[in-house]
Amino acid sequence: MVTALSSTRLISAQLALKVLQATDTTNPNSSDSSSLDGSSISKDVSSLPSSAQASLASMLNSLSGSQSDATTTSDATDGSSTTAASTDITTASFMALLKQNLTATADGSTDGAKQAKAMLAALNAGTLTVSDPTNGVSITAWDPTTTSSTDSSDTTATTTANAATTIPTSDWNDYLKAHLQRNADGTLARAADNSFLDKSTGNEAYFGQVGTQFYYLTWTDADSTTAATATDATSA
Repeated sequence: MVTALSSTRLISAQLALKVLQATDTTNPNSSDSSSLDGSSISKDVSSLPSSAQASLASMLNSLSGSQSDATTTSDATDGSSTTAASTDITTASFMALLKQNLTATADGSTDGAKQAKAMLAALNAGTLTVSDPTNGVSITAWDPTTTSSTDSSDTTATTTANAATTIPTSDWNDYLKAHLQRNADGTLARAADNSFLDKSTGNEAYFGQVGTQFYYLTWTDADSTTAATATDATSA
């Protein structure tokens, strides 16, 4: 039951991603994979015949049997296997995987490097939010490797996990329709670094994979934050 549910959510997210890419014809990078770990995402699931989709679901079921609660990651520098990371966004394990993937992408030369740098900066500033509507939970991301102790010699202390927020449970299609901002011509609105824009907050947004699951991330644009801080300082 758990593996079937995991597979259904994965296929649903892939279909949602395909719909976004198909309707956003102005995006020159719409054919690129949307993944923080560089893995490819299928863009053609919905075009497959029902028998092929059934075979894909069966394959995903067998794969997710050992990955429903955890996913094996690779080291960002040498590709070696590291500790399995949870798909639960409220855990330090997930946050460690998120930071690892963001760091690796930001250090690379792909089209997503600039976006990853912005998300990494937001993570460090405490303004990056991760949402998982399929499980009805959202949380402000934190760095589990940052020491919180005032004693610099204490290398075991880590930051305390942020409290999660309960959000309405939703499938990806409905959630993205409600949250992604569109232009007057119906195309998806984009920020300077090609990120999506969140309709309710105006913040930059990302929809894609972290490990084996899909998530929705939003963050405050660094330039906007800097400008706002400078304006407040001047008015004071």
